[in-house]
Amino acid sequence: MTSFNSQEDFLRALEENPTWKEAVRAIILGEELLRLPVEFRAFVARVSSFIDQSEAFISEQRQFNADQRQFNADQRQFNEGFMRRLGRIEGDIGTLRGPFAENAAERNAVAIAAELGLEYVRAVPQQELVRMSQSSRDRIPLNQLRSFWTADLIMEASDGSSTHYIAVETSFTADQRDTDRVLRNVQFLTEFTGQAAQAVIASVRNDRYVDSQIESGAVYWFPLKDHGGPVLE
Repeated sequence: MTSFNSQEDFLRALEENPTWKEAVRAIILGEELLRLPVEFRAFVARVSSFIDQSEAFISEQRQFNADQRQFNADQRQFNEGFMRRLGRIEGDIGTLRGPFAENAAERNAVAIAAELGLEYVRAVPQQELVRMSQSSRDRIPLNQLRSFWTADLIMEASDGSSTHYIAVETSFTADQRDTDRVLRNVQFLTEFTGQAAQAVIASVRNDRYVDSQIESGAVYWFPLKDHGGPVLE
């Protein structure tokens, strides 16, 4: 039997006999601690794999974010262009709607007068509107007179014994500008001719302000259909 006289003899014997050293190591550390290095290496491998996958995901996410930013920029550019085109289309439609409503009112001049209890006589030409306002040019701003001269429609009508004038403003969708203009034209006609005058809005639809003016009786509404005829119930 081998005997050891000192600790140094024991340690030297372990160094000289690797199998003894491994047996002592197993006794001291136990099975769980012996497996720790292997398990740690496996853990490190899994962490490394996770890091690699995370870095790949982050790279893909960055690319996705860059693509999304570019898409958003392209979409904004498309939207801006689309809105500009839509605005031009709306402007073109508005340009067409004005003459449409004006022509519709002229075609319905006799009917407008009839609804007011009057008989249509004629459409007053621009030359006559300019002539009847000549004496007022020194006190009425030119822009207001110009607006009067270019009124959509001024009619002369009769109640059978006296002359009446009818000022008509036309619009696809009438707003406050239309009512203000027609009421001012009525004021001018009464002042320039000394005859009664009535205000008419001929339109397909109206905004709330115009509706309130119609309800109050300040202006009369002659409704138009989209195709230019009167609205029939």
